[in-house]
Amino acid sequence: MFEAQTGMLLWSLETSTLAALLAVLWLHAPSKKHHLFFACGFAAVGIGSALVSQRGYLADFWTIIVGNTLALSAFGFWLAGLLRLERRKIEGWIFIPPLLWLAFMFLPPVRDSVLARVLVYHLCAAIGYCTIAGVVLTSREPLSTTRKIFAAALVIHALIGPLTAALIIPYNMLVGQRLPLTAPVAYSAAFSFVVLMMIAVKMFMEDNERRLHRLSVTDHLTGVLNRRGLMEAFPRIKKAPEHRSSQLMLALFDIDHFKKINDRHGHQCGDDVLVQFCALVDRIVGVKGTFVRMGGEEFACLLTHSDLNAALRIVDGVRVYFARLSTEGIGGSFSSTVSIGIYSSPVVEADLDLMLKMADRALYAAKSAGRNRTVFNDGVANVVLPADDRGEDPHDNNADRQVAALNRIAAIGSA
Repeated sequence: MFEAQTGMLLWSLETSTLAALLAVLWLHAPSKKHHLFFACGFAAVGIGSALVSQRGYLADFWTIIVGNTLALSAFGFWLAGLLRLERRKIEGWIFIPPLLWLAFMFLPPVRDSVLARVLVYHLCAAIGYCTIAGVVLTSREPLSTTRKIFAAALVIHALIGPLTAALIIPYNMLVGQRLPLTAPVAYSAAFSFVVLMMIAVKMFMEDNERRLHRLSVTDHLTGVLNRRGLMEAFPRIKKAPEHRSSQLMLALFDIDHFKKINDRHGHQCGDDVLVQFCALVDRIVGVKGTFVRMGGEEFACLLTHSDLNAALRIVDGVRVYFARLSTEGIGGSFSSTVSIGIYSSPVVEADLDLMLKMADRALYAAKSAGRNRTVFNDGVANVVLPADDRGEDPHDNNADRQVAALNRIAAIGSA
């Protein structure tokens, strides 16, 4: 027969050790508060289990009310840790299990019955496990196989507790133990906990790997993808079945006179311009394209389309609206402009190196034409898109040539 008091004390020691390890991790990196929440959860289980094990030696208030409430409050701390780790809002519902237990303790039929208390405790614990499973499944992280397995294991563990208690503990109570705990209950709980811990560790490792990868492909200043992110996104776009019959446009953006902005207003102001530009592109392009920072003041955007003129209007819209924005600098506010070079190719034939080369030629042409221009490379020549925002006279010879060139672009797009 499994001696309940010894088992509870051992369990208390194990969980307290985990709490100490997690607390050390938090002290090493105080900004990672999820370690602190997880440590508090295991500490609550450890202290609560130690109090419950002293049933018959301490007053029932400490062993039944306080001990079990502490043990159930662990779910609140664990949920807080998960939510904090995933940058989600922590709300009061995380402490439903211990609050529900306390509510039942105000009912004499439950408080005065060992079997009722055990069943209510396992019911509250089951709610806690199912709540954790719900948080795991609704994570902002990709729903990986490990997450699904972990959630399923939590639900199974939630069901095993009340079921085992309901079937075994009534018989065990006939023996007259102070703590109606038997080997099947203890072994099943211990085994389930070990399995849950193993799956949880694997899940956290996978999540950390994804976060590290996300950091490696993200520009730390602007939050958009970096050049490596472009290299990874390009083959995914090419392989996507829904894009096989589409065209793929690559637009290169270069903020005009950026060095002068840094020299005149300071690098912090220059950084503000970069962040402002990225926010504008996000509003205009959004999920329709893949936007990256190539380095310095140069950016790129991959945009799949079936209508070339519509895609050109989207990209040129970035130039138009960016020129209307103002940034606070030394001596007052100022506005900036951007030059754009564009090249388009059928998705199935797209080659990133070639597209970068042709778009870069178009970008150079935009700079040479006076900046604040959008230039399209059609594979033969660079074409400056006409723009009303520059006050171009449609009867001007140069503008006439631009309109004719735009008509040629339209013909290419409809071909």
